[in-house]
Amino acid sequence: MARTGMVTAVPEGADLARAAAVLVNGVTAWIALHNLARLQTSDDVVVLGTSGGLGGTASQLAAIHPARWVIGVAGSDVKRRFIPAEYTDIILGSQLSTALTEITNGRGVDVVIDPVGGQLRAQAYERLAPFGRLIVLGNASGQDQALSGDAAWHGTRHLAGLSLGGVAHLVPAQISAAASAVIGLVHRGVLRETCRSR
Repeated sequence: MARTGMVTAVPEGADLARAAAVLVNGVTAWIALHNLARLQTSDDVVVLGTSGGLGGTASQLAAIHPARWVIGVAGSDVKRRFIPAEYTDIILGSQLSTALTEITNGRGVDVVIDPVGGQLRAQAYERLAPFGRLIVLGNASGQDQALSGDAAWHGTRHLAGLSLGGVAHLVPAQISAAASAVIGLVHRGVLRETCRSR
């Protein structure tokens, strides 16, 4: 039985398999970018784990918005080959500190979408611009990284997290609105599933 507030209409003729393939990652990335990061067209966005399902979907949605720059990050050459160039302006490896400083002329980035955690999270957090937002969506690295409250205070940085399964029943209207937006983008052929065989 579905909860009434979480049911979303699917456009007539929509490919249900494609919509289902994108739905969870799409809703997570949509809420992260629009509700938590409050993405602006002037923002530089870094997406950690861009070769994965959630990171790849987040980079697509950031490009569709559009953000000013979408910077994709993956830890190996093999993974970087799976980052779609049409949705990323710059592709980086795991040494972020110097690269992000150079790319932004020392200003830092506005938004970091992080499903990875570990040292990448720490590096990206340190390179946030004033009023920059780090949105934690997972910890694929398995390494929780302590972040400094003083660094947030002195750098005027924001940290937020999202666990879709943990809050879906509390904010059904937001989930439904995000699902509707994502399904609409899939139906129009603007947003694609990121599942691939490797």
